[in-house]
Amino acid sequence: MRKVISILALLICSWSLILGQERVYVSTDKDIYLAGEDVWYSLYCLDEKSGNHSDLSDVAYLQFVSNDGVAATAKGALIGGRGCGRFRIPMTLPTGNYSIVSYTKCDGGDAVGPFNGKVISIFNTSTTARVQGGVVSRGQDRAVAYESESKGDVQITIGLSEDGVVPVLIENGENENLDLSISVFHLDELEEMSGGYNTTSLLERKGDFEKVDEIDYAGEIVAVHVEGRGGESVAGRYVYMSAMGNTDDVYVNKVRGDGTALFHTGNIMGRRDLVFEVEGDTTSTIIEPVVKIKEGEFGRVVSEIPPLEIVPEMERALVERGRRMQISRRFEADTLWEMCQKKDNSFLGNTAPLVYNLDDYTRFQNLEEVLREYVDFVRVRRSGGVEEIKVLWESQTKCLALLDGIPVSDHSVILGIDQHLIKQIVVYPKRYMLNHFMFDGVVNFITYKGDMAGVRLPRNVSIVEFDGVSWPQAFLGMKAASEKGYPNFLSTIYWNPIVEIPANGQFEFKCVLPQYEGKFKVVIEGLTEKGREVYSSQIF
Repeated sequence: MRKVISILALLICSWSLILGQERVYVSTDKDIYLAGEDVWYSLYCLDEKSGNHSDLSDVAYLQFVSNDGVAATAKGALIGGRGCGRFRIPMTLPTGNYSIVSYTKCDGGDAVGPFNGKVISIFNTSTTARVQGGVVSRGQDRAVAYESESKGDVQITIGLSEDGVVPVLIENGENENLDLSISVFHLDELEEMSGGYNTTSLLERKGDFEKVDEIDYAGEIVAVHVEGRGGESVAGRYVYMSAMGNTDDVYVNKVRGDGTALFHTGNIMGRRDLVFEVEGDTTSTIIEPVVKIKEGEFGRVVSEIPPLEIVPEMERALVERGRRMQISRRFEADTLWEMCQKKDNSFLGNTAPLVYNLDDYTRFQNLEEVLREYVDFVRVRRSGGVEEIKVLWESQTKCLALLDGIPVSDHSVILGIDQHLIKQIVVYPKRYMLNHFMFDGVVNFITYKGDMAGVRLPRNVSIVEFDGVSWPQAFLGMKAASEKGYPNFLSTIYWNPIVEIPANGQFEFKCVLPQYEGKFKVVIEGLTEKGREVYSSQIF
């Protein structure tokens, strides 16, 4: 199995040398933000030589860079060269302009030349901090907002509002298919007084990077350094890595001689706690392992970022947008967003599990009795005084026992949990392999709170916080409209990051207006199937 993976990685690396550089282009829902707001982004990953979407890398990386350096990072999943995500601007970012540097790990080494990225403006109303040399006061003079030039034969038609819903029609006059993002946002005074920064079009937002020998061909490759608490080497030992709360995110690999281990994931989504367990006796000298996530440290050269021009007249607009943002954050819920396509890389495959909701059964005194009476395929066996959970009963091989998605090698720990804390038992009654380990079945015990029922983890386990790739999401507004009593004061009122319109075809959508009046701007941005840029906008 390991030889097959190595050969596959070698073939993919050779393939990447034949192809051109992967270039990642980014469009966003708007250009002006407050710290604390969300940047909705759409990703286009193209092969430079062919001009087509690249299906080599499955992750795109974004860096928000100011004159002070890299201020924040984000990661988005790619499927066939397209992806999207949502990034919340940290409240620690100072006021100023930021360039978005975008790349894949395949072509994400040191910068060969300056990167000319999309520029966004961020106002932080909670602090007076500013990007060094990145803000200019202009007295009473208004800045003039820049309007990008239309590109491509695309028409936008705005219909009449009916009960707070505005129909919008996008007509493709090209003889090619279009691949776009569509945004509708409030064109407030802040938007009108700021601007003049995005003078680079979509396809000009690029730079050259050195190639790197790691490619996220199935998902993000997570590199870690592992050692004992006292600096002891753990080279040659196997380490389990799992993400709390998800059965699919379980991986295992051997620590190399330099103390590093690579985990080829299927993309771990969102901010998660990663649990690492060093294989071996918990009473051995390898206790309380220290695990550090290794991130690539590369030199970034960014084209000159223009300073953000501010005028006193912006104060009223900043106060109003800040008020709307606070209301939106107060009533925010993930149920308002639409989930876009997500790639499934589960090691469990397409096997339908057996799911037991324990609230549907009479509770027994302990978990072992629950398993014996209700759960098919699963039994507890004792050998040499050691308790083991068996899925395929006659097998001599252990099953993979999980507690809220986290592997637990000592099955007696799970069996000792108060069964009233267990909400669900999920069983996969077939043989699985993780690296060179074989498991006869998988059983996941899911607690009500998702907190592993307060189980004390052994001393060979370490927990590390990790920012995975963003959930691929859109905001179409219809869920917000159907949410009774939801105060819709959002600045971005429609965001569809991946829209495909056939040649000479059309795309129509309904835009739900928020609970305030004003001017709104529709912006479409993307590419034709032959790689030409498309841009158009309209105000209503």
